[in-house]
Amino acid sequence: MQILDLNGSWRFKARNSYATLPAAHRKVTAWMPATVPGAVHTDLLANDVIQDPFFGMNEKEVQWVDSQQWVYRREFRLPPAILKEGRITLVAEGLDTFATVFCNGKKVGETANMFIAHRMDVKRFLRAGRNTMEIVFDSPLMRCLELERHYGKLNVANEPHRVYARKAQYSFGWDWGPKLTTSGIWRSIRLEAYSIGRLHDPRVTVEVASPDEAVLHVSVDVERLTRRQLHLRAFVAGSEAYAEHTVPIQGRKAELSVHVHGPQLWWPNGYGAQPMYKAVLTLVSGNEDLHTVEMPIAIRTVRLLQERDAEGRSFVIEVNGVKIFCKGADWIPSDSFIPRIPNTTYETLLTAARDACMNMIRVWGGGIYEQDVFYNLCDRLGLMVWQDFMYACGEYPQEPRFLRAAREEAVQVVKRLRNHPCIVVWCGNNECEWLYCMEHPGGHPDDMRGATVFRDVLSEVCEREDGTRPYWRSSPFGNGFPNDETNGNHHQWVVWSFWRDFPEYEKDTARFVTEFGFQAPANRRTLAEAMLPEDRHPQSRVMEHHNKQVEGPERLARFQAAHYVLGTDFDDFIYKGQLVQAEALKRAVEHWRRRKFNTAGVLFWQLNDCWPVNSWAVIDSALRPKAAYYYAKRFYAPVLVSFKKEDPGVSVWLTNDTLAPSSGELTLILRSFSGRSVWKKRRRATVGANSSAEIARVDTTVWEGVDTASHYLVARCTLDDGVVLQNRFFFEEPKHLRLPKAKVQARIARHKEGGIVALLKTSTFAKNVRLEAGGGKVIFEDNYFDMDARETKVVRILSRGSIGFLRKGFNVRTL
Repeated sequence: MQILDLNGSWRFKARNSYATLPAAHRKVTAWMPATVPGAVHTDLLANDVIQDPFFGMNEKEVQWVDSQQWVYRREFRLPPAILKEGRITLVAEGLDTFATVFCNGKKVGETANMFIAHRMDVKRFLRAGRNTMEIVFDSPLMRCLELERHYGKLNVANEPHRVYARKAQYSFGWDWGPKLTTSGIWRSIRLEAYSIGRLHDPRVTVEVASPDEAVLHVSVDVERLTRRQLHLRAFVAGSEAYAEHTVPIQGRKAELSVHVHGPQLWWPNGYGAQPMYKAVLTLVSGNEDLHTVEMPIAIRTVRLLQERDAEGRSFVIEVNGVKIFCKGADWIPSDSFIPRIPNTTYETLLTAARDACMNMIRVWGGGIYEQDVFYNLCDRLGLMVWQDFMYACGEYPQEPRFLRAAREEAVQVVKRLRNHPCIVVWCGNNECEWLYCMEHPGGHPDDMRGATVFRDVLSEVCEREDGTRPYWRSSPFGNGFPNDETNGNHHQWVVWSFWRDFPEYEKDTARFVTEFGFQAPANRRTLAEAMLPEDRHPQSRVMEHHNKQVEGPERLARFQAAHYVLGTDFDDFIYKGQLVQAEALKRAVEHWRRRKFNTAGVLFWQLNDCWPVNSWAVIDSALRPKAAYYYAKRFYAPVLVSFKKEDPGVSVWLTNDTLAPSSGELTLILRSFSGRSVWKKRRRATVGANSSAEIARVDTTVWEGVDTASHYLVARCTLDDGVVLQNRFFFEEPKHLRLPKAKVQARIARHKEGGIVALLKTSTFAKNVRLEAGGGKVIFEDNYFDMDARETKVVRILSRGSIGFLRKGFNVRTL
């Protein structure tokens, strides 16, 4: 096979076909340089036509872009040798979205789906030497409005016409993202030339997996242009395994079984290693290797357990026969302009998830089927993926045209992703059935327009093209009301979105929580980089513009005021706002982890952001962690000690996600902020493998007569393996605590065991110690932590840099 790469330098311009082009931008009808893969907004930015849409309120100034037609053109030279091949195919991995393709002025084909690859036979349009490829992108806004007028308006949240485009739904605007509806060649584009055949859509499924042997079924489809005898050579290799077979190909598919002796199983993060194997499939004609496809694979099994119990029906993910408590976060695209996301961003975010003891990421249904690097990293890091199909928050068309497109998309997506061990659930959509049933009390999800897609089409495709993982109709979904707590999976938005405060999380007894969350501002420097100095105020117009939820800014103030003395300056508001989010997620996660496996999964909304915004993310768009990220490293730890407020008193729990029993010495202390121990108790504590149990109780008599505004409980559990767990229980809200003015001594130094650390010491209790250094770009191993009186602490610095750089702007803040 010969390949001609068409990425790189193109030209582009606008066609004012809808007479919507502002007079100030008429120059965009002349050719300008473009970069492929890319997006029209990034090309306009590079040509200084528009200002950064993320800065200030510039988003409003670029809303003309999505009402234009955009033409992309590339000239290229075709070697005569390529024309001698039997077939030449244009392969466009991603065209966004309504595109017409021309080759040397002749129409090649049309596309209307951003999510899938398009293959077009173009040999008859090509010539040796100079050729021209031109792609015309129709306005996504105008095309969607036209389809909506033709087929009818559907009940949809945000920009109702969006559902008529098979396009990233968040690009039409969301409650955390800007309205930047893109066009362009957003994934790789190339010509493939071949004469005999090629392989496509490989599939490796685990038929048997035991400690002694695994049996893999290997199959691959064959596009053949000849009747000559062809063979498939396949080998599977791992660190201690190698198997090779060659079989003749009959028809248009080749398949065989591969036996792996002593297989190494793939496990989610925290439960074992992630050994990867490599499958290499080669199309052979005589002694000639014609085409090879190579892919990483792994050996593991997955099941969804739904068993009746006292609370209804369970919802448990089982991997390799072991029940897994799923801990993680929801994932959105990491930029409004996807082609400019570097691989390093994926690595930073997903490694951060792994380091926070997460084992699952949910790819949300209003974004994209992610780039290959995302799934490869999840495979390697042990992050299970709950994979939504790309439908969100509304009814969808279900006329035959749309159903055919939905089926074609699903087939491509499942074939592309099915060999990744990280994917453990296919899910039909985000919140469509739930929103329908909330707006139609007593209604059934099958009555919703679009139900055919989620009930039938996607289910059938997942079973036929994969069959090794469960398909779940929606998130949330279950028997009866789609967001019922007694079965299925659950989205908890009564808290926050319905103005309820986070203590109410402890009333929720859902079986598997795939969404819940609390907003917080992005980090100070991230927001400062997106606005002028005069706009850096909690209630500035620009600050409010960078919060897309209706009444989002008001909620930030309301919940901060409930727990903290309301911050009025920029830094104080951000610092305390992040603490509110962190405490909210902590309260929820600790509650649901104590219920293990009555609740069997907790995924908070959300891990990341696509622009500088006040949102639910715990890592902002500049990849700076918020307070809640550091809290997550603690509340998702493999073994957790936590407090539960009882009536009367307080119970202490030990939750164990490891596959061995965990024991240690538990010390309970009632302390003052000055460091005086009023009461202390020691005892042995044990919790079984993969379970949760109450290990102690503290009666109210312990703190009778004590000033609860200046005392707190500490639980410290020293496990037999040396790991030290601790947690604190405060009797009053932070705004009512009589906290001493903490003087934390801090310096950055080289550690005797290597690396650079922050050395901290405090004479009195210090609450929510925040460390900053290196202009706000430095990442610490721990942050936003409490320190007991007379405590010393060593915090490793994870960012690279000299001592001088790390000391730049080094500061410590406490509540």
